[in-house]
Amino acid sequence: MVVGGEQRSSFFVFSGALRWGELALTDGIKTVRRITIIQFSMFSGALFHAPNSKVLLGSPSLTPSPPTSPASYSSKFNRSIRLSSMASSVRIVVVGDVHDDWDLQEDSKALELLQLQVFVWNCSQTWCCLQAGFFMQRLFLLDYPASFLSFLVLEHFLFESSDFGNENVELVRSIAALKIAKAAILGNHDAWNTQNFSEKYKDAVQVQLKSFGEEHVGYQRLDFHPLKLSVIGGRPFSCGGERLFRKQLLAKRYGVNNMNESAKRISDAASGTPKNHSIIILAHNGPTGLGSNVNDICGRDWVRGGGDHGDPDLALAISQLKGNTEYAVPLVVFGHMHKELAFGAGPRKMIVVGDDNTIYLNGAIVPRVKRFCDSPSSENAKRTSRAFTLIDSKEGKVEKIAETWVSVNGDNTNVEEEHILFGGNMLNTSNL
Repeated sequence: MVVGGEQRSSFFVFSGALRWGELALTDGIKTVRRITIIQFSMFSGALFHAPNSKVLLGSPSLTPSPPTSPASYSSKFNRSIRLSSMASSVRIVVVGDVHDDWDLQEDSKALELLQLQVFVWNCSQTWCCLQAGFFMQRLFLLDYPASFLSFLVLEHFLFESSDFGNENVELVRSIAALKIAKAAILGNHDAWNTQNFSEKYKDAVQVQLKSFGEEHVGYQRLDFHPLKLSVIGGRPFSCGGERLFRKQLLAKRYGVNNMNESAKRISDAASGTPKNHSIIILAHNGPTGLGSNVNDICGRDWVRGGGDHGDPDLALAISQLKGNTEYAVPLVVFGHMHKELAFGAGPRKMIVVGDDNTIYLNGAIVPRVKRFCDSPSSENAKRTSRAFTLIDSKEGKVEKIAETWVSVNGDNTNVEEEHILFGGNMLNTSNL
């Protein structure tokens, strides 16, 4: 997509229960390449004033081993999209921990306004947009007319961090059926009732995983060659903390029995990442080591004294990846930990920039929808405001991250609020 004379890519991160429509594939000249990753978990927490430094999205120029078995969208969509060098500008949209706060028509209008190209989901059946706990990662890669609303375009990317709902199979199926490039990871609510793996019948977890297929990135890697981007998934069904949630299910389905084995599965997924690809980690919950105060990005807000509720296996995996100079990890997206703290204690920090410039972003804004009724007598007069997190990068560098609220009133849409979390002028703007 060309905006103001420059080619623009978008990345969308979404987490929560969604209901998406299908996108038509076109190969006309006037098309916009988009990619969508869905991730459950919306932004959670207070705005963190990160430094203005630009973070490089790109791995060192060392030569990695050839790609292994991870899925690749470039081969799958070769006939539907025009493959070209990575766009100079990329937009990533994140929606976390939807928790059923999703409406296909309303959110489609909002996404059309945002002109997404990449969409990421972090799921957990209630579809909590990028909630720090469940990430359903889905990537959609396709070309379509600029006038067509789509969640992803080769210039946009969507992250979704699970928690679609409490094993809401139909909701997951509706998202999986979208004909767009996507990546998703199931969260704890997506395995709310299923505790073990059964070979006799298909439980709700199996149905959800089958629906997503290779687009579910839990313990796997999904490559997006046109964007020079690889998404690596964290541990599925995470609930945060020091214990494995749904331990029997993890053991039977993934052969994971403890945190060390889980960390190895995550880091091993990076093996064979294509040269010069940026690595983005999509998980349902964030890693340990980002603070233990109540309002920290993964801090316990439901007990006195707080505590670090991050995933130790994810922290270990990230450390292992960074220890290997072949790979860089510029961005980690997750949800599960809601922005609004328990007991009315205020907002949570939603972003942390590490000493090595790795950005940790929580997209669990819950609830992600504000409802208004300007005229109760008219069904068409109902207005909603819907939350998204936008990540804008240029020439491989993250320049701006903003919590964005889009007002939808019938066919009228506009950006109502924008709270800058990183980059820009670090100023909050509203009523744009």
